[in-house]
Amino acid sequence: MALDVIFTNGIIHTQDPERPMARALGVHHGRVVSLDDDLAPELFDRTVDLRGATVVPGFHDAHCHLTMLGETLVQVDLRPTTVPTLAELLDAVAAAARDAAPGEWVLGQGYDQNHLGGSHPTAEALDAVAPENPVWLWHNSRHMAVVNTAAFEAAGYPGRTGFTVPEGGSVPLDEHGAALGLLEETARGLVSGAMPPKTTAQVAEQIGAASDVALAAGITSVTEPGLGAPEHLGQSVTDLAAYQLAREQGRLGVRATVMPYLTTLHPVGAQDAPDAADARGDDAAGSPSGAGAAGADGDHADRPFGLDLGLRTGLGDDRLRIGAVKVLADGSLIGRSAFMTEDYAADAEAGVSNAGYLQFPREWLEERLTAAHANGWQLAVHAIGDGAVDVVLDVLEAAQRRFPREDCRHRIEHFGVASDEQVAWAARLGVVPVPQGRFVNELGDGIARAMGEPRTRFCYRMRSLLDAGMVVPASTDAPVVDYPPLANIHDMVNRSTSSGAPFVPEERVTVAEAVHAYTVGSAYASHQEHEKGRLVPGMLADFAVLSDDIHTVDPATIRDLRVTATVVGGEVVHGSV
Repeated sequence: MALDVIFTNGIIHTQDPERPMARALGVHHGRVVSLDDDLAPELFDRTVDLRGATVVPGFHDAHCHLTMLGETLVQVDLRPTTVPTLAELLDAVAAAARDAAPGEWVLGQGYDQNHLGGSHPTAEALDAVAPENPVWLWHNSRHMAVVNTAAFEAAGYPGRTGFTVPEGGSVPLDEHGAALGLLEETARGLVSGAMPPKTTAQVAEQIGAASDVALAAGITSVTEPGLGAPEHLGQSVTDLAAYQLAREQGRLGVRATVMPYLTTLHPVGAQDAPDAADARGDDAAGSPSGAGAAGADGDHADRPFGLDLGLRTGLGDDRLRIGAVKVLADGSLIGRSAFMTEDYAADAEAGVSNAGYLQFPREWLEERLTAAHANGWQLAVHAIGDGAVDVVLDVLEAAQRRFPREDCRHRIEHFGVASDEQVAWAARLGVVPVPQGRFVNELGDGIARAMGEPRTRFCYRMRSLLDAGMVVPASTDAPVVDYPPLANIHDMVNRSTSSGAPFVPEERVTVAEAVHAYTVGSAYASHQEHEKGRLVPGMLADFAVLSDDIHTVDPATIRDLRVTATVVGGEVVHGSV
């Protein structure tokens, strides 16, 4: 029986320290079976000549909101590169409203107040350009949104009044006590529930569209960080079913590890049946009040705790699997809602006391995360501010002390602001930090403005993490910033902002370290380093073909490289070779 295919005449970077380079790569049943002359070319059914092209293992974005990325492809594009001024943003919303039927929601995404003179669009400004339509505009951090009066009214709040701000959120008011239009963090849920819910088929379509653009960028695997809780994170309560549908339809071209949101977990088993509502604190939506109700029902850590049927981290196959459980501990730096140990410098200069805030009470986080840890879940906690990092590290350490487990690889998503002591603490606990190099370029100027010079040096560190002995994956948090890995690697290596200013240049990494992060590091972060990330016999045959050798070009030109082909399981799924 002939083997499937051999790719020859390439410059193949394997990411295997024992055998870092090869000229040929054989594939059978989706996996690498040979390098160079391990097996004779005559044993293969097909031969593909790479014509001297450079090959690297497929890029794995360790933190990519694929469902959101697909959503952005059909919403009004409000990124600063598209609408650099408030006037142009309002023009774009007006154009979308003209194309919409009266009462139809107008949805946009990607605005950044740092590029709009420091102010968010207001409800009144949106009312003026969309008087007959509810409007929802996502901030590029996805931690806040602005809405108009019609949106508030659709949610049952006429005149933008009459609501109670949930814990972990904020709604700025005008001098008359009406909402200005900005909804921060958990306060988004005041209005988001009024939007028509998405069907499983709609979410599957978003997944398919995003998968296509990811493949074109050389991405062969993604980790989707948060599904199933649209009031917090996710598109619908059936997000996982949407992934399954996309796969069945042949639209899920990338390999996906998906994270359910923490509020979707609950006690399971016979003891849960009589009092399921109480056990969940009557908060299937996951409100922080659930901590008290759950506490009255007993310690979740002493009972089975997870998804229905007891499902948890690791279920699935090499195409679609359940990964860690995700929760947002705090907000964002550019939105100045990440929880800090001291006030944001920009706010302090303006005479405003603001150190951000946690999205859930510490006790709620401690109880639920400990229960998930005790029940075998990998944990992935969004913590950007150094105050949130302190809380999360303390919770993780206490959970491991109470319920010892080997090789947990609990993750801190973003690890945005971390002191030397926090880096050492995380390394000692075996935590996997998940930073985003692309934040440096697209968000760096706003971060530096918010943080002030002395503390900016602790932001989005990478060199310090590697030097501490940590395994660091690569990710973008797309669509918060752009998704192409080559641009992300460029920023990991060069670390300059969109204005050209250097951003903590001492945290630069080498090209080799950046590529390792995007392949081996990301696989490690999801317990898959024995399946993907390297091109060696037995591993998945996923790789990207580049227009030039990323390891030899001028590092200042990495973003100019192109992905000419993407291969998943030995099959060309984008471009040609």
